[in-house]
Amino acid sequence: MIKQLHFSDFIDDFHKFVVVQKPQLLELLDQYINICELIPVNWYFHYNKATGRPHDNSLDSIASTLLLQKLLSIPTIGLLITFLSFSKELRDFCGLNTVPDASFYSRFKQDYCDDIEAFFHKLVNITEPICQEIGQALEKELGINPAEVYIMDTTGIECYVKENNPKFFNALVKKLQYLNKDKSKEDIYKMAYNQMPKTASVDPNIKLQYINGTFCYAHKTIAVSNALGVLRHMDFCDFKPDFNDDTDNSEPASPEEVKLTWDGKLLIPAMENFFERHHDFNIYAMTADSGFDDVPNYQYLFENHGILPVIALNPRNTRQDFGKPGINENGIPTCPKDPSLPMKWDGSCKGKNRSFRNKFICPKTKKLPGGKYVCSCEDKCTTSDCGRMFYTYPKDNYRAHTPIPRDTEQWNQIADFRHIIEQVISRLKLPLQLGNLRARDRKTIKADFFMAGAAHLITVLLAYRMGAIDKIRSVKSIAA
Repeated sequence: MIKQLHFSDFIDDFHKFVVVQKPQLLELLDQYINICELIPVNWYFHYNKATGRPHDNSLDSIASTLLLQKLLSIPTIGLLITFLSFSKELRDFCGLNTVPDASFYSRFKQDYCDDIEAFFHKLVNITEPICQEIGQALEKELGINPAEVYIMDTTGIECYVKENNPKFFNALVKKLQYLNKDKSKEDIYKMAYNQMPKTASVDPNIKLQYINGTFCYAHKTIAVSNALGVLRHMDFCDFKPDFNDDTDNSEPASPEEVKLTWDGKLLIPAMENFFERHHDFNIYAMTADSGFDDVPNYQYLFENHGILPVIALNPRNTRQDFGKPGINENGIPTCPKDPSLPMKWDGSCKGKNRSFRNKFICPKTKKLPGGKYVCSCEDKCTTSDCGRMFYTYPKDNYRAHTPIPRDTEQWNQIADFRHIIEQVISRLKLPLQLGNLRARDRKTIKADFFMAGAAHLITVLLAYRMGAIDKIRSVKSIAA
C-alpha cells in the first residue's frame, strides 16, 4: 500500500528548511558582516534625535530587518512582519526587542530615505577596493580591468497606482471601440495608448513610460555597474532634464520619445552626482545603449573626466550626423575609391600642442614589425608607398569620431559588457524585489530602491570575506 502523506511529514520538511537552511545564511552574515561598521554615523544621529524618548529597537536592528527582507526575497512589509513574529532566529539575529508594525516601517522609510541612500554610497566606497582587487586579477586574462569599465542604463520602478491596473487600459479600449466601430483593433489600441494620461493621478512624478517592451507608470531611475556586475551608482532621477533647450521645456508627446529624450539627458547629471560622492574612482571607459547617444555625453565623458565613451549609435541620430563622403555609418573613414572598404585604425596619438587624434591607414596597407608600412593596393589614391593615411579628431565631432573608433576590436570588447547591466537590473527587480513594490509614495519607493542596492553590495562584501568571490552576484548561491 502506498504510504500517504501526513501533515506531520510536511511539518518535518518545513522545519528542516526553516531551521537548517535559513540559519546558515544568518550564521554567515553574523560571522562576516558587522552592520554597525557599515551604517553612516549621520544616520545614527538622525535616528537617535528624532524622538525625545528611547526607541524600542536600535537602528542596527531595523536596518537588519530591511536588508533581510531584500536578501530573503520577502515581497511585502506585511510578510516580513509575519516572519519576524514567528521566527525567533530572525528576531535574535536582528536584535529586535519588539516586532515593529507596518506603520513604523512606512514612517521609517519616509523619514530616512536620504540616509538609506547615503548607506548605499558608503557600501560603494567599501566595496571599491574589492572590485579593484578582482579586476586586477582578471586584467591579464581580459586585457582590460573590468572594474574600471562602467555600464549605465535606465529603468523604471513601477508604482502601485490604478493606472497600472490592466482594467484601466481595458476600460479605455472598450470605450473607444464603442465610439469608433469602423476602426480596426490595431487602430483602437494606438488611440488608447495616445489617450492614456501622461502621469498618474496621485503623483505627477509617476510618469507613463515605455519599459521592457510595455507601457507602465513608474519612477525613472538609473543604475551603473562595472563589468564585474557590481553596482557602482544608483540615481533616483530627482532632477528634471531640459527636454528642449531651444524653446520650452515641454516633454515629447509619445512615451517612446520621452524614453529616448530622458536617456540622452540623464547621463551628465547622474555622473555629476556620482563624482560628487566618489571623486577618486578610476573609470577607464563607459558603455551604454543607443538611448545615451547624445553629442554632449561624449564630450562630457572624454573632455571633463578622460573616460572613453563606448555608446551605441541611435539610427534616428545617425541619419542626421553621418553620410558625409569618406565616413561610413560607424564613423570610420572609408577608402576614397571604394566606400564599402573601411580604413584600418592604427592607434591614437597626441603630439605637443596638438589635439587628440586617431590614425587610420588604407585597408590594403600592412604594418611591418619595424614600423614600416607597405600598401598592396593596385589602384592607389596616393603616390606614397605607405598608402593613404587619414586622421580624425574626436574634438571636431565626438559622436562621429569617438576616441576608440567604432567596430574596432577594443570597441567591441568594451561594448560586449553592456548586457551585464541588464543582469544587474534583473537581480534588483526579481530576487531583491524592486519589481514587486506595493507602494506609490516617492520617498518610500526611493528608500526601497537604495536598500535593494545596499543588499546587493552586502552580498558582494559577504562573498569576498568568506573567500567565495565567484558568488558575489547572488546570495542564493552563497547560502546553497
